[in-house]
Amino acid sequence: MREGRTIFFPQIHQVLPRLARLMVGIRVLLVGPAREEASYLFAVEGQGRAGMGLHHDGAVNAFWLQLEGRRTVTIGPPVSARAPLDLPDTLVARDRRMWRTIDLTPGTLFHMPPRTPHRVVCHGRSLAVSMTWTCARPRARNLEALVAWDVVDGTVDAIPRPSRDRLWVQVPIAPGPVDPHGTVTLSTADGGAARLPAAFRAWATQLTAMPTLERGSVPADALRPLSSAGIVAPVDLPLVVRPARPRALDGWRFA
Repeated sequence: MREGRTIFFPQIHQVLPRLARLMVGIRVLLVGPAREEASYLFAVEGQGRAGMGLHHDGAVNAFWLQLEGRRTVTIGPPVSARAPLDLPDTLVARDRRMWRTIDLTPGTLFHMPPRTPHRVVCHGRSLAVSMTWTCARPRARNLEALVAWDVVDGTVDAIPRPSRDRLWVQVPIAPGPVDPHGTVTLSTADGGAARLPAAFRAWATQLTAMPTLERGSVPADALRPLSSAGIVAPVDLPLVVRPARPRALDGWRFA
């Protein structure tokens, strides 16, 4: 890092539950399920110069979250599907009016559409996450895709303090159809389930994005089965999971 090189951690959401929750929200509200998901944590001691030059990332929707430090990104109009990933700098000079530079400060969530040419410059220390979804035609909207929760088993340093007036959705859920008994089943990735009266189905659909809830907004008849199934709890997700099997993490290499 002292040499200005970038260190990155692939599939970082596997050990950052709150990032995994954000990805569920983007999946549910913006890009849809059954598309290949990936995340990367980038750490760099920026030297004020472009790290990779002008390029595009192909047919993926990317969402960047700036955690610490500052970056600037210069973007232009999307290129054709046949364009190479690495692009010549002369592309910017052809029509500068079509290009713009955006300042990414801590807390910025930025969307990069598919095949968007861009160049990134880090100014000093920068810590950022990139989350991507392929643009390929989605497979069937099966239950596994809807409730995917790729957080590894392990331990946490600290459990957040309980709240008296707030509830957090702990895992992704998918409401099923109303059954002949007039109930709807909310399923989770680990096979858990909660059954609610059919009247709550539209309300329960809002839980698929894993929002934070005010306790008073949750009907009592729904709170009991949701709490019993571990779908909601009065504590936030932990910040970090220390994996039980670090070498099983996707794409990680150890010295």
